[in-house]
Amino acid sequence: MKSSERHHLKDNELAHIVGDTTSWIEQHRNTVIAGVAAIVIIGGGLMGYSAWTRSVNDKAGALLAEAMVIEESPVQPPAPPAGTTNDASSPGGQLPGTYPTLQAKLEAALPKFTAAADAYPSTQQGLTARLHVAETLARLGRRDEAIQQYDRLVGSSDKLIARAARLGKSSVQVLAGQFEPAIATLKELAEQKDGALPTEAMLMELARAYKLAGRTDDAKRTLSQIVEQHAESPFATEAKAEIARLAS
Repeated sequence: MKSSERHHLKDNELAHIVGDTTSWIEQHRNTVIAGVAAIVIIGGGLMGYSAWTRSVNDKAGALLAEAMVIEESPVQPPAPPAGTTNDASSPGGQLPGTYPTLQAKLEAALPKFTAAADAYPSTQQGLTARLHVAETLARLGRRDEAIQQYDRLVGSSDKLIARAARLGKSSVQVLAGQFEPAIATLKELAEQKDGALPTEAMLMELARAYKLAGRTDDAKRTLSQIVEQHAESPFATEAKAEIARLAS
């Protein structure tokens, strides 16, 4: 077969393919248009959702950051009034970015953490803010309110957040003298072996709860478990010291 004939056949074959494709598109024009539109809509929706998610996370992060700045601010008494010291440059009064007492700082941080938690409750930043709300309430002595906030997190799908909430709640319960539910929670947390929370740390908290509940023998047994099973952990040294104190 001559080269010119081969090219002619290839051209005819290509023409048939193009013709068949064009005919199919004409027959299925509505389907094609709908499919293209769906791809565009889905693609645009995914990009829009991604942008929205980033925006939400950024806003939640900004609110959380505002609260964290307050929480990490120094506590110091106000300076003497201007002109009453040898330092002529001292403006006197409360220095910017400081708080006169720990309570004043906590009371300033609390509404900021609450705003972040309430505005973006399902984001990682919002969940973290809720933990800070509970912790801050506990530090202010508002234990019932702290427990209520922790209860809002114990069912979280984020395992670390949920366990941190359970641990925080148990700590507040110990302070409130609610030893039995706190001990039950700490025993359960200590038995979980997935590494989310260090076992020896949970055992140390459990030993402290036993001690405060007056169950000294249980406290000693738990501390001994730390020494025997987690000898390389920094908690082992602390456990040995606590055993010595309980024995004295």
